[in-house]
Amino acid sequence: MMITRRTFVRGLLATSAVAAGGTLLLDYGANTHELDVPVVRLSLGLSNPLRMVVLGDIHFDPVRDEAYMDHVAQSITRLQPDLVVYTGDFVSHRVTRVYDLARLLAKAVSRYGSFAALGNHDYWAGVEAVKHALEKNGVRILRNQSFALPDQEACFLTGLDSFWAGYPDLSVFSRTPKNSRHIVVAHEPDSFSLMNGDPRVRLQVSGHTHGGQIRVPVIGPLLLPKWGKHYPEGLFQQRDSYLYVNRGVGTLFPHIRCYCPPELTLFQLS
Repeated sequence: MMITRRTFVRGLLATSAVAAGGTLLLDYGANTHELDVPVVRLSLGLSNPLRMVVLGDIHFDPVRDEAYMDHVAQSITRLQPDLVVYTGDFVSHRVTRVYDLARLLAKAVSRYGSFAALGNHDYWAGVEAVKHALEKNGVRILRNQSFALPDQEACFLTGLDSFWAGYPDLSVFSRTPKNSRHIVVAHEPDSFSLMNGDPRVRLQVSGHTHGGQIRVPVIGPLLLPKWGKHYPEGLFQQRDSYLYVNRGVGTLFPHIRCYCPPELTLFQLS
C-alpha cells in the first residue's frame, strides 16, 4: 500500500498523541504518590535555628485518599520539624469528611505543634466546620493572628485570612513590636505584592497554585488561578523578604499532576 504524505502526517500525529497520553499517565502515577521534599535554607535573623515543614492544598474531597494522607503525616514526622504549617484548602467542595482528614493530620508530630491559614475553598465549603475539625485535632488556625515562636526573640508566625474569600487584615503586624520578624502564612501567593516590602515580613509561605498542577516542559503551568498568577511555585525575593510557594499535596479536577509532583517543603531557618 502506498503511503501518501498526508497519511504519514496523520499517522505521526496520532502516534505522538498516544505517546503523550502514555507519558501523562505514567507521570500521573509518579506525581500523585511520590512526595518531593525540597530543603530550603534561609537566614532570617532568628535567635535559634528552626525546622519548619510547609504543605497545603490537600483538597481531601472528593478523592479522599486516606492511605496517601496517612503517608503524608508519617513523612512529616520523619522530618522531625519544630513546627508544621498548612497553607490552606484542606477541602474542595464539602466538609462531610473533614473530621476524617483532621484525625489523619493529627498523626503528624512536631515540637511546637501545627498551625494553618485557611484557603478560599475552605471558606466556600464551610469555614467554621473546617476550623472546628482541625482545632479539635490539634491544628491551630491563625486568622489574622500572630503566634510568638518559642525560643525566638520577637519572632512570630502570623496567619492571614484568604485574600480571595476571607477578610485579611494587614494591621496584624502593627500589633507586634517594631523590631519583630514575621513568618507569614497566606494561602494566595499574589498577596505578597501587598506587603510592600514591609521589613517585618521576612518570609511568606503560600500555596493555592498547585504549582500549576499540569506543567509542560519549557512552557510551564498551563493554568493558574486568581491570586496565583505571578508566583506559580518555588522561592521569590523582594528586598529582604522571601516568598515560597508550595505545590501542595492534593489536586483539583482534573485529578492529575503532570511534571508537577506533590510537595512537602522542609525549611531550615536561622
